[in-house]
Amino acid sequence: MDIDTFTHNVDNYLHLLSLYLNKKEATDFKIDEEQLSFFLKLSKLHSLSALLYKALKDTKVDIPQEQLNKLEEYYLANLRKDVLFEKERNDLYSFLNDHQIDFLPLKGLVIKDYYFDPYTREYADNDILFSSKDKLIKEYFVKHGYKVEAYNKSNHDVYQKKPFFNFEMHRALFSLNEDYPKLVDYFISYLSNAPVKEGYEHYLSKENFYIYFTAHTYKHYQGSGCGLRTLVDYYLYLKNNDLDFGYINKELEKIDLLDFSQMISSLSIKVFDEIELTNQEKETLLFITSSGTYGTLQHSVSKGIKQKGKFGYFMSRVFPPYSFYKTAYPWAYKTVILIPIAWLCRCLRILFKNPKKAKKEIELINKSKNE
Repeated sequence: MDIDTFTHNVDNYLHLLSLYLNKKEATDFKIDEEQLSFFLKLSKLHSLSALLYKALKDTKVDIPQEQLNKLEEYYLANLRKDVLFEKERNDLYSFLNDHQIDFLPLKGLVIKDYYFDPYTREYADNDILFSSKDKLIKEYFVKHGYKVEAYNKSNHDVYQKKPFFNFEMHRALFSLNEDYPKLVDYFISYLSNAPVKEGYEHYLSKENFYIYFTAHTYKHYQGSGCGLRTLVDYYLYLKNNDLDFGYINKELEKIDLLDFSQMISSLSIKVFDEIELTNQEKETLLFITSSGTYGTLQHSVSKGIKQKGKFGYFMSRVFPPYSFYKTAYPWAYKTVILIPIAWLCRCLRILFKNPKKAKKEIELINKSKNE
């Protein structure tokens, strides 16, 4: 598909979402079979298939009933997943409250309530910030049939259970060995300063949630990219909240994210209010559209090579900086002489746990131009 056809199809896709998000019907909007196929693929890439179903249904676009039925099946499966996730989540919340562990639900757990139908906001995992007692939490998940995918390796632990349950339990919002130091320092007390909702569950003010969500989005955007679902999130959050941007902008200046915030929020409003974009905004939208929900490895590699050069990027991936070991392998960080052993453990873990990704990254490095 050439770039003009791709752009045309994306414009039509965003027009459909705009109609839905603004509660309008598609009076003169037609979708042919080729475009519908494109819409289905793009929605899957950006975790928007459930939203696409509601958009097509509520705007009353004329499409084959068979296709609408397939999307409805996906929507109902996502609804079932969310209901089952909610039960698991409530059980966890009860445990955290019973053991007096402060916690704060993050990201999609907050954003989904701004969707017309919360079951259209897809998410792969539940992110929760907690205060302490990580060993107790680990024991809880193991007792309830979860597999420990990662523990004490970074700022969050990962627990998974079939068929789709996935919890990321955060000790901190950002990690020193992965993120910008300013973000680590700024958000280090976010939980302790957040007001209590009920029991030991905390919540963020609408302004503070926007600040955190923007920092999180920036992390993805600067790494492997972020997708169209992020623009929908911003649009609904901005449209449904009267935010104090005097306070927000002052805080964002402290972490050098004011420009990014203004760019991403303005883009989301202009895209779904269908206001003409500048050439720079069109390029940004193209990057976001090609990123998918969580970005792509290609984007991540390209940015890394642009910053460090091909050889520098390769060496940083093979031999991480000393700060990397602080959370990933704390025993090596404390005893420097053990770092070669930690490096070997990391290599073996990559080779046996995710060899396809490692191979793909090497291929992308070889193909990339040395910026």
